Amino acid sequence: MKFYGELLIIILLLIANGRILFIKNVKKDSLVMLSPFAFLLSVVQIFNWNLNVVNLLTLFLSLLVLLTNFHALFRYSERLYIDHYSILMKVWSIITILLSLALMTGTIIFQPVEYNNKELNVTETVFRYDGSFRSGFNEASNFQSANLFLTEFKPADSTGSVRDVVLFIPDKRADTFYYRPYLQFLAREGCTVLSGDFFCSDGKWRHSIGDYKLLRRFTMLTDYFVSRHSFEMQKEFYTYNISQEIKALVELINERYGNDVRIFVVTDVMGTTAALDYMERNSEKIMQVYDLQTIPEYKTPGFGMVTQTDILLSKILDQPKDKDGFYTKLFVMETKKELIKARNAK
Repeated sequence: MKFYGELLIIILLLIANGRILFIKNVKKDSLVMLSPFAFLLSVVQIFNWNLNVVNLLTLFLSLLVLLTNFHALFRYSERLYIDHYSILMKVWSIITILLSLALMTGTIIFQPVEYNNKELNVTETVFRYDGSFRSGFNEASNFQSANLFLTEFKPADSTGSVRDVVLFIPDKRADTFYYRPYLQFLAREGCTVLSGDFFCSDGKWRHSIGDYKLLRRFTMLTDYFVSRHSFEMQKEFYTYNISQEIKALVELINERYGNDVRIFVVTDVMGTTAALDYMERNSEKIMQVYDLQTIPEYKTPGFGMVTQTDILLSKILDQPKDKDGFYTKLFVMETKKELIKARNAK
């Protein structure tokens, strides 16, 4: 859906500025209204999928098109007839058309690999919670804001009580979305999988505007690439924050599945120390902690399944696109082996 939303916006921008090349002698320039509509959609796209390079460029381009068409929008709002388009307007339109075509090409080249839950015979449910680490979390109504998004993946035909749960702890240079193919295929293998994304006031990561849901992944990636050393020096701080998250997630798992359910924790770099510390204190609850970066074929530790979910970042990391999901399925099989070992050991 993310890819198709971006593509739709770019097509609207092409029509909005391309109209200058084919509109002749009409009373009203109705197509100019596509420019504010495209801008509005680009803002919605960021709210839906959070900030990344592609939707940032789309927002910038849609704003440029909106400003370029400001005079035409004014004439349309005043119900004035089209007189003619100025040379400057035509030049700007050609420039924005070329930029739109370039952005469309890049969007298609970097199209993510997505899987349909129905075809995999799995269900995906997002539970919204509001609260804090101090006071606890309660499920939020449709009219409440939420600061914890708990995503459950499980087999569509699962019935009866859950014996154990795979608790996934995403690195903060990613979030649940960027591990989605891995989590989907785990559920297809018969696992009940939970992954939580926290955005709490008492669990800040940057103590700045970068803590907002829309911006966090983008700013965490920026921090990492600007100064990898400084980023890695904050390991203790990150461990403390994730320790709070694990404690809260285990409590929610007990509420949802019962106190007897066992937990197999999967991490990706950042959460490993916190998970191991928690397991040491709660060995009867935690079956095992499994870090994805221990898989030799996993070449993007800390960033998620970006060879399928963020192809641009994958290229930056010099990793090819995993078109057929070979490596994602391999990671799932390695995880399943460890899960079976943990079940037998207990």
